[in-house]
Amino acid sequence: MAGTGAAAPPATGRGGPFSTPVRLRWLGVAGWEIVIGGDRSILFDPYLSRMPCWDRSGGLDPRLPLRQDRAVVERVADVHLAGPPELVLVSHGHFDHLADVPQLLARPDWRRARIRTVCDETVRHLLTALGTPPTRVADVIQVTGGEYLQFDGYTVEVFRSLHSQFPDHGYFAPGRLIAAPDRRPDALGDLVEGDTLAFQVSVDGGPRILLMGAGNFVERELSGIRPDIALVPMTSHAAVHRYVERLLHATGHPPLLIPTHHDDLTTPLGLAVTGSTPVGSPAARELSRRAPAGSRILDPRHLEAVDVDTVLG
Repeated sequence: MAGTGAAAPPATGRGGPFSTPVRLRWLGVAGWEIVIGGDRSILFDPYLSRMPCWDRSGGLDPRLPLRQDRAVVERVADVHLAGPPELVLVSHGHFDHLADVPQLLARPDWRRARIRTVCDETVRHLLTALGTPPTRVADVIQVTGGEYLQFDGYTVEVFRSLHSQFPDHGYFAPGRLIAAPDRRPDALGDLVEGDTLAFQVSVDGGPRILLMGAGNFVERELSGIRPDIALVPMTSHAAVHRYVERLLHATGHPPLLIPTHHDDLTTPLGLAVTGSTPVGSPAARELSRRAPAGSRILDPRHLEAVDVDTVLG
């Protein structure tokens, strides 16, 4: 019965080995780089700045100013990323998903590459308001969920999704835009959610990877997809009924589960911010408790490359 969350082993025939090499790199928060065949890449929610965002009580403060660390964005792009991406996938408009995308799209070193951005209408308007070069905005692929996009060597499926919720069922900076704001956004709360999206990237001869930007989802949207790898946001989901169990059941218990969006958002990349111990981070331990036998849990570290075949082989 759909939605029961009953434990089951991953389906046979999934999890490789693959003829096309794929490498994953965690960029912190929900951000990932997918490198296909060694030299082609896709970025998902690339947020590198780690700007101040917490108030004294430990909550997200929408009044705090946007203070991107442009130097760290350039350093990570130069040292760690594979080069200009072919696609930037953006799940929603919040600062910890979108704020650094305009700078990345405007990098002089990447100016000769065509970079498409896949996002909803709100994010497209926020990109304009944040000063993204008009040529890059013109290359936006605006989606709503339901699209199944063919690219050279891979496909991208777009799913309607939901934002994670605080224990009292609210969440940070809701809202939608139908036009670009009159002024440049200058506070965290100016970057509103829009419509949250999830994506499945399926590489020809390689894995199917489920990408989510928040700890919630629309079960009927994902039911029946069969990713080899699920990047599972472990941000606040206490108000979401059986979040992990329902997600794994809907997606057929992916062979590889990787927790994401479970760091502190502010400590600089490269430092230990996930609470990792010899037995793994709290997020990885939670996934291990809730996943069925046969699922593999990978506890990621910031900026470290993960070879998919090595992990699943």
